[in-house]
Amino acid sequence: MNAKEMVYGVIAEAAFYGFIYYASYLLKVEGNLLWSSFVLWALMNIAIVMCPVVRKSCTCF
Repeated sequence: MNAKEMVYGVIAEAAFYGFIYYASYLLKVEGNLLWSSFVLWALMNIAIVMCPVVRKSCTCF
């Protein structure tokens, strides 16, 4: 993995977090918006990585 792919990965994760934050804001989530968005972001990333289809098709895991 080169530096360009790493930068794109960081940008993609930041955009994913921003999307979750904005969707939570639109749905008027009660509580701390930053932390609830962070928890959802982490759980979604774990679910994506643990998915058997993704693990079979991606050679990076």
